[in-house]
Parts: sequence; C-alpha cells; structure tokens
Amino acid sequence: MTELITPLIQWLNDNPQLAGIVTFAISAGESVAILGTVVPGSIMMTGLGALAGAGVIPLWSTILWAILGAVAGDGISYWLGFAFKGRLPSLWPFRSYPTLLSTGETFFYKYGSMSVFLGRFVGPVRALVPLVAGMLGMRPLQFMIANITSAIGWAPLYMLPGILLGAASLELPPDIAIHVMLVFLLMLLFILLCLWFIYKMLFLIHKQTDQLQSKIWHYLEQTPQLRFTTRLLKNHTPDSPHGQLNLFFYLLLAGVVFVALAFYIKTVGAANIPINEAVLHLFRGLRNNLDLDDIMLITSIFGQKEVLLPVVIVLFGLFLWWRRFRVAFHILALGILAAGGVFIIKRVIASPRPWGILHSPDTFSFPSGHTTLSACILMGLALLLAQAVRPGRRFIIYLTALIIILAISLSRLYLSAHWFTDILGGWLLSAVVLLVVTISYNRRKESPPPFGRTLLASTITLLLTATTYYVCRFNQMQMDYAQMDWPTVNVTMDHWWSKNDALSAYQTSLFGFPSQKLNIAWVGNLNQIRKTLLNEGWEKPPVRDWISTLHRLADIESTQYLPLVSPQYLDQKPALILAKRTNAQKNLLVIRLWDANRRIKETNETLWVGMIEIVPRSYSWIYKTKLPALETDPALIFSHQKSDQVWEWKVMHIDLFSDTPKMVHQKMIFIRLKKDKVLHGKRAH
Repeated sequence: MTELITPLIQWLNDNPQLAGIVTFAISAGESVAILGTVVPGSIMMTGLGALAGAGVIPLWSTILWAILGAVAGDGISYWLGFAFKGRLPSLWPFRSYPTLLSTGETFFYKYGSMSVFLGRFVGPVRALVPLVAGMLGMRPLQFMIANITSAIGWAPLYMLPGILLGAASLELPPDIAIHVMLVFLLMLLFILLCLWFIYKMLFLIHKQTDQLQSKIWHYLEQTPQLRFTTRLLKNHTPDSPHGQLNLFFYLLLAGVVFVALAFYIKTVGAANIPINEAVLHLFRGLRNNLDLDDIMLITSIFGQKEVLLPVVIVLFGLFLWWRRFRVAFHILALGILAAGGVFIIKRVIASPRPWGILHSPDTFSFPSGHTTLSACILMGLALLLAQAVRPGRRFIIYLTALIIILAISLSRLYLSAHWFTDILGGWLLSAVVLLVVTISYNRRKESPPPFGRTLLASTITLLLTATTYYVCRFNQMQMDYAQMDWPTVNVTMDHWWSKNDALSAYQTSLFGFPSQKLNIAWVGNLNQIRKTLLNEGWEKPPVRDWISTLHRLADIESTQYLPLVSPQYLDQKPALILAKRTNAQKNLLVIRLWDANRRIKETNETLWVGMIEIVPRSYSWIYKTKLPALETDPALIFSHQKSDQVWEWKVMHIDLFSDTPKMVHQKMIFIRLKKDKVLHGKRAH
C-alpha cells in the first residue's frame, strides 16, 4: 500500500495546483459503496492533511474539496440504491456477500434518517448506509440535508491527524513532531479502549441485572404478601418481563446515596470536605474575566425558581385544556416535589454557603435549588417530548436538556454560590423525584403529547420569564455575585522586616492544595520590581502558544517552556512571571510574584511573595525526577550588582504558617528599598 501512496504524495508535493481535484476524487471514492473498501482513504486523507498542514497545498480549499467529494460520493451511493432498489440483492457483490446489505439495513432501521449522518463516522457502514437509504426510498431532500451536514464535520475530522502532523513538522524538530503524533495516537487509542471497556461492562451488567430482576419479579408475583409491589411497579408495555423494577432499583440507589451524602454534610460540614475546597479554589482562580462572569450569571438565571416554575404552571394549564389530565397532574407533581424537596431539605440540613461573593443568597446551601429544579423540569420535559419522537432521534432531545442542566450546575460552582456536594446532592434529589414521577407515569399507557405545541409553549415561557428576570435583577446579580478578595492586612515595615510577619508557607495548585514553598518576600512597586529584574538579566518567559503546549505535552524532557498550569496564591495567578537561563542555557529559572494582601503602613506599598525555581521537565510528577538543588540566594535574582544602590536584602530562616497547626521552618529572601531612599515616610523616586 505504501508503494502506491508515496508516489502520489510526492507528485502532489510537486504539483500542488492539482491537490483539489485529487482530494475530491479520494474523498468521493472513500464514500462510494464497494469502491470505498478498495480506496485506501484513511492513509491518503492523512497524507493530504499533512501536506495541507505543512503549507505545501492550501489548507482551507483542500478541506472544502474533501467536503464536496464526501457529498458527491454519498450522493452516488444514494443514486445507485434509488435506481436499482429491489434488484440490489441479486447484483454482484451483494449476491455473493448478502451480509453487506443486511448490515447497512440493520443500521438504517435502528437510527432512521439519522443513520445517514451517523453512518458517515462509522467506518464499516460509511458507504453502505447511503446505498440502503436510496434502496429503501428515503426522500432526496432529507438525505441531502444529512449528507451535507455530516460531510462538513467528517472531512476536517478525518484530515485532522495529518494536519496536526504537517503543522508540527514546520515548527518542531522531527523527533518532537513524532512524539506529538505518538501522544495523539496513544490518547486516541486509550479513549477508544476506555469506551470499549465501558460498553462491555455495561452490557455484562445489564445482562446480569436483567436476569436477576426477572427472578425477583417472579418471586414477588408468587409471594402473596409482596404481590402488591408488582401492581405498583407495573409497566404499561406488555412485553416488559419485570415491570419497572429496574427503575425502582435506581430510585433506591439514588435515595440511599442522597441520604448518606446529606447525613455526611450535616455531620462533617460542607466546608470540611476536601473536594469542596478544591473545586471552590479552582473556580475562584478561574474568575478573572468579567465577560465570562456575565455569561455565567445569564446561564444561572435559567435555573431560578422564578424562571422554571412558570413553565410547569403553563404546561399544567395547557394539558388541562387539552384534556390530558393525567399528564397535567404528573407535570404539576414534578414541580411540587422538586421545589418542596429543596425547601424542606435545605432547612433540615442547614448547610452554610461558601465564602467568596459579596452578598451570598439568604437560603441554605444543600442541595442546590438551581440544579434540582433545572434537572427535574428540563429533563422531565425532555422525557415527555421524546415520546413523540422516533427512538433513533431521542438522544438529541436528551442531550440538549443535559447540556443546559450541566451549564446551570457549572455556573453555580463558577459563581461560588454552592459547594460541589450541593450540586451532587441536587442531581441525586432530582433523580429521585424524576424516577418517582416516571414510575407513576409509566403505569398506564399515554399517547404522545403534541410535540410542536408543547415545545413552543415551554420555550416561549422559559424565554419570557428569563428575560423578565434578567431585566429586573441582572444589575443586582452582578453586584451580589462579585468575587471578594482575601482581606488586606496592614503591617508596619519594622514588623515585617525585623519580626518576620508570618505568611502562608506555600503557593498552591489550581485546586488550592499546597504546592511548593515560598522563598521570596519583596516590598515595593511592581513596575519598579519588574524594571529591576529586567536590568538584572531576567526576561519575559517564552510565549505560551500551541508550539510550547505541544512541547510540554509531547517532549518528556522539555524544560525550555513553562508548565501549562501556573501555581496560585490566595486563588490568584502570579502578578509577575519572568525567566532566566542558567548553567550554560541548560536550565530555565522562573520567578513568580503574588500579591500577599499585605500593605506597609508607612508607605502603602504592597508586600509581594513568590517563588524562584528551576522549571521542571514535563511529567515530572510521574517520573519523580529530582531537580538540581537550588540554594535560596539573592545572587539568583541580583547577578549584575546594579541593584545595590536601590534595594537591600537579607536571607533568614523563618517560620511560616502551613495548612496544619504546625509551623514550617524554611529559608526566605527579604527585599526592600534601602533606608536612605525613605524620606519622611515616603519613597523617593
């Protein structure tokens, strides 16, 4: 195969103006029934992607030709199926290999019109599904919509590995470029292996639980004292061998876990749970963009009870009007159980909310009302609407509802309005409520609701209530959810310089855990500090772009670029980052400074704390590689002897606070302006 492809790639390298035609032909051949099994499309499309990524052939026009080729190839397969229809099984090669068509038919019947879209991304049936769609008389307009939309996503994705390889080859050394592809392939294989393993495990679990439930259901039917449970858990579907026993097991599991979580929070306290602290610090460190704050506030509005409960009331009224009384009362029950459950449990558990925003909501924290109401109402609406849709399309409705619910839950964490366990509790409580209502609803058969009118009424109501809430409350929400910084402490110069005012001993990771010990304390203006360091040979670190990212991901020994995640202090990123090469350019030193939230009384100057360290190699946390010993010495900072006229420093062993009651004894550099630069309590500039 390589002997055929290599000359073609070399020819394209010499004739890039013909790349579009070649790409169109390969992409179309890959998508035509039967021919697609002969054309080595995967390898050839990867090669074309590599040429496009390297700039040998134009990138965007090549992708466009690949999309057009995919559309044309599927169109040819569809036309062949439409033209020959019932005669296809008697034609070669389907006459000799009848399983080819049966595989495509099975896939088409399972997913319906979505099979054309999905089949594009499933190699074994990619070229067969359009053929079967034409043979079974799928409408041309419906086919073309699925054909074009799937081609737009398939072509760039198919060429992506080659594009990455080609682009990396321009910027990275050959060995690093190979590492990039190896890492990419290993990650892809690992993800596929995990998905395969999860699928197999779920299949085995389903098989075993199905047999177990059949035995339990038979036992319940044969036991007079327990026979009433089979009537409670009956399913309107005649072919259900064990009613809704599986839903009851899920209900029991969710209820037990929720009660255990609530008891744990009531006993221990949400603030004392490590994962809560970690997630709180993570999102506090991410809140540095006002536009993102506004997006999260708007997202959070869609979980407000004032926004969601009117949807329940409107749907309740509509289904009463349509004389669908049973559906109406189940919708009302869903809203009442969700809102009532949150109201009661919040007061029973009485869990305080996290610290960190200006005006925290007055209600208690556990469980999250936004999460519970949005999960119950939106997922309940999705389950109701899905009845009017063919099984192959239902996942679109479920996925849409799930994305909205996840976004609302994430917004509550981002805004520091809830602990992580509050969100988890909201999901568990909503699962309990949904399962109770679903079990009750499934006991009798109901005709599907009017899809269009139900969706339109709920969407309009949701948008109207959300818009009204936004107009009335958004400005107040911006003030209430403004993030509070850690309190500022005023100290005297003498107290800090002579008595070594105690600070936190560690900089922290993105999740708030102690990371590395601080070794610098510096009082002064940040711009003046930056200017001094630049004069001393420090410089801005290498730009963090996609090349440096690839280096850190793929080059295990890379120490020429900073790590992808920067450490934090008091949930803040460093205010100053500079780097300097040492040891004959072999190592990269980095200095980071943070605002310590301390001010010097006499001069109102900021106390900065920080860390000077050698940049570790990639994946040092896996290999446990020891870095060269770095002595805490002012010579690491001041090497040109130009700063003696302005700054003075000392090195002392001091005790710093850690996260535990004990103190940490370590070595620190103290730096400040010289005393002769102080005139009547103010700095001379």
